[in-house]
Amino acid sequence: MKSKITTLMIIFVLFTNISNAQNYDIDRYTKAAILIDQESGNVLYEKNADQQMPCASLTKMMTLLVTLDSIKNNKVSKNDVVEISSKAARTRGSTYRLKIGEKVELINLMKGIMVVSGNDAAVAISEHVGGDTKTFVEMMNKKAKEIGMNSTSYINPHGLPVYGINGDMETPKENMSTARDLGLLAKYLIDTYKDEVLAITSIQTHTNYKRGFIGNNTNALLRIMPGVDGLKTGFTGRAGYCLVSTMNIKSTDANNKDFRVISVVLGGQSSKKRTSASKELLQYGKNNFKKSILVKKDTFIGKTYLYGQSELEVNLKTKEDLWVVKKDKEKIKRIISLDNLNYPINVGDKVGKINYYNQDGINIASVDIVSDNSIKTISMKIKLKLFINRIVN
Repeated sequence: MKSKITTLMIIFVLFTNISNAQNYDIDRYTKAAILIDQESGNVLYEKNADQQMPCASLTKMMTLLVTLDSIKNNKVSKNDVVEISSKAARTRGSTYRLKIGEKVELINLMKGIMVVSGNDAAVAISEHVGGDTKTFVEMMNKKAKEIGMNSTSYINPHGLPVYGINGDMETPKENMSTARDLGLLAKYLIDTYKDEVLAITSIQTHTNYKRGFIGNNTNALLRIMPGVDGLKTGFTGRAGYCLVSTMNIKSTDANNKDFRVISVVLGGQSSKKRTSASKELLQYGKNNFKKSILVKKDTFIGKTYLYGQSELEVNLKTKEDLWVVKKDKEKIKRIISLDNLNYPINVGDKVGKINYYNQDGINIASVDIVSDNSIKTISMKIKLKLFINRIVN
């Protein structure tokens, strides 16, 4: 009887572990994925994150970024009225239903690319911001390199495959990227233009009465998962179904803080499965991580001695509070490194750093160590001692 109970307990434990793993089995639905903490950029989950793949309409995140940069630099205004060219109006695929000669404000074209994924709107933006599409694509690639998207390349502002390059009608050329690069792009967008971006990407239904246009956001997560407020879907035959999503996770504990996560899923098998995979990935972040304090400001770290002299004691403390997104029971290792100290020392001078590493040995956070006291004078006795030591050594 005891043996049977033990067997049942083992089976129950195994079943529980398998079930928990399956709850977040993103691998079932996607070719590549990543989940990051938006503030730090730390990776919370990844699968084939560096595999280069077509990125389809996720391209439009970069189109938006280049446009926002141009607005910030006063090269264009969001209120600019853009006259739609024949090239823009005739762009195939998902559409904002633009017409030749129609005049549309730039801000509405921005909504057109991010809410309903209008390829025509992307071309119209590229012509207005860059002067022509070719120049705009050069701006996109330059920005990608600037922010460290080293595995990304763009050939157009919308993400459609292009046939016929160099006479090849069989294999199209496409915008290429990785889950890691796209997570980096999403983080940069939110870090730099959070209010502007989320004001657009959180729109569930875009209505432009002047144009007689109504269109639902292609990101189904907005309607089924509270807290999700962006960012962008994508699909082509070769890219599969893709989605970059973001959610602010509210803390339920007074000792923790809210934090935002960004998820990227690439190569989904269907629109429903990309939504399911993204939902599970965000839920994984919500259920398994918290933003906790590692060390508080002014925490006493220890002492060191200037030039090794006990009379020249320097008290060490942390410069600021340090918060990090981590699993509840995750073991964090810290390594303290001190700088080579030189006279004089003032209160608040940086004298070292504490680096924190997760269980995989990845550096996830750091905080400066500063002096808690000053050394502005050295006695003649100590100066003489130091002088003799230099001669002897």
